[in-house]
Amino acid sequence: MNKSQSLMFLLLLFGLYGNSQSNNLTGSPYSLFGLGVESNSGTGRNSGLGNTGISLDANYGINLYNPAAFATLKENEITFDFGGSAELTNLTGGDANEQRSNYNFTNISIAFNHNNDYGIGLTLKPATNVGYSLIGLENNIEGSDEQFTTNIGGTGGISELRLDYARTFFENFNVGIKASYLFGKIEESESIVTSNSYLEIIETNYYGGAQFGLGLQYKLLDKHNFGFTMDLPTKLKGTKDVFVGKYSNSAYSTLEETEDESIDSFYLPLKLGFGYSTSFKNLLLTADYNKKFWSATNQSDAIGDYVDQDIFGLGASYAVDPTSYKYWKRVDFRMGLNYNSGYLEVDDTKINTYSASFGIGLPIGKRSLVNISYTLGKKGTTDSILIEEFVNTLNVNISLSDLWFQKRKFN
Repeated sequence: MNKSQSLMFLLLLFGLYGNSQSNNLTGSPYSLFGLGVESNSGTGRNSGLGNTGISLDANYGINLYNPAAFATLKENEITFDFGGSAELTNLTGGDANEQRSNYNFTNISIAFNHNNDYGIGLTLKPATNVGYSLIGLENNIEGSDEQFTTNIGGTGGISELRLDYARTFFENFNVGIKASYLFGKIEESESIVTSNSYLEIIETNYYGGAQFGLGLQYKLLDKHNFGFTMDLPTKLKGTKDVFVGKYSNSAYSTLEETEDESIDSFYLPLKLGFGYSTSFKNLLLTADYNKKFWSATNQSDAIGDYVDQDIFGLGASYAVDPTSYKYWKRVDFRMGLNYNSGYLEVDDTKINTYSASFGIGLPIGKRSLVNISYTLGKKGTTDSILIEEFVNTLNVNISLSDLWFQKRKFN
């Protein structure tokens, strides 16, 4: 594929990404809280390893879990990484049971290592996802026997455009930095229906802001790998558009329409991450711990409280012989476990998540891979007024290097 075809394909992916952002990207009712549910987007290898990767290099493609990993990309080789996910969610709460499905892009990334001097990459990916609906809420009109029905829905989310840069400063010691611009909109629509009238309220919130981060990686004795990441706290400034319309007596009228009205900023907390990995022949073991200091943002929400968040991940992968000429000996098998305490507390109950993942990396040529993973997660609880979710997620990710971008030599 030549350069112009590659560029057209990249533009097509960005177009598809924009289309996906206009649809429901999650089926979780917890996306009603804050800016939505956190996206677990990343490269396909990481999702099959329990969302770990702080200490891992870029031997299996772009690693978005630590900017320092960009220094380990193969010399003078361009890597193009993109993927998507599909979710099937079963919701349980009270006497209700519901099933929802949705799809989303996980990332579109391109990276390059220049003469082993530095590695650099550009990524577009979702940061949060919103997709909730409350349908058919019936109430009586005060002083009357007549009822009205309320329907509420929310869509959208926050996207992240991210630039990574990394260098090797000392032997086996890599340092990386990242600069991100977070942007997006969250739209909530509410309709109130009676026997002879219809009222609709559409509120669209827009957010934007920059965030910076740091990553370190160190290899000890060619066996022990350590990683550290830090995302600095920041705020996302917001504005909103409001539209209120009413249909009554066979006529529609606009009651209110405002644009670019200032709203409270949303604060993102300090995040620290620690990772360790080691190898025993062809078996890789990896572990990550992340902490987000949400309580320091001093924010509140009508639904619940922001609390500090702890995330633990464990992963393992095995390939019979990564350097073999036999295809199946180079296939990488993966599994992982993850626990996320969540940052939302409702009625003194944390909305936490447990998940288990299985994955496989299928080689294409010498350096390219198709990564496939399946994750089963449990989020929330049926205690009190809460909802319990069982989420089935299928991730498919393609990492292309020498297959498309390697220069061919002719005699």
